[in-house]
Amino acid sequence: AAPTAGAPRVIAARSVLMPGSEDVMGWDVRDEGLFVIFSKDIPAIVRSWLRPQVESFLQEHGLGLGDIHHFIAHPGGRKVIEAYEEAFGFGPEQTKAARDVLARYGNMSSATVYFVLEQMMRQPLSSGHGLLIALGPGFSAEMVLLQWGG
Repeated sequence: AAPTAGAPRVIAARSVLMPGSEDVMGWDVRDEGLFVIFSKDIPAIVRSWLRPQVESFLQEHGLGLGDIHHFIAHPGGRKVIEAYEEAFGFGPEQTKAARDVLARYGNMSSATVYFVLEQMMRQPLSSGHGLLIALGPGFSAEMVLLQWGG
């Protein structure tokens, strides 16, 4: 099929929360203001805990990581993007949009994934499945299975 730009179709979504992960990511609310909490373990958690969650989600829809053509990732930082590549076997082409948004705007919390999605929707993409992932407080992840074209 010819490459197409525009909005994908949403196939399914799943939210997951890692038990006992309150100290991994979030906000410390103090009289002086909001202070971000980012554990240095986040890249390791992406590799060890998030990958099986993603695989389980995809398997429910008859898919595996090799079936994902387009990866729309919340760029939590350079090390997080590298952890996505390692964990999911994705190359730099699949994380380019996340890297571009990180370089242009930085990590604006989990909503940064929408900037990555916008960039992806502006370019012609081949038909196929996409996976959108945003990371959140504690260690949580929002996953959305998308499809471009047929």
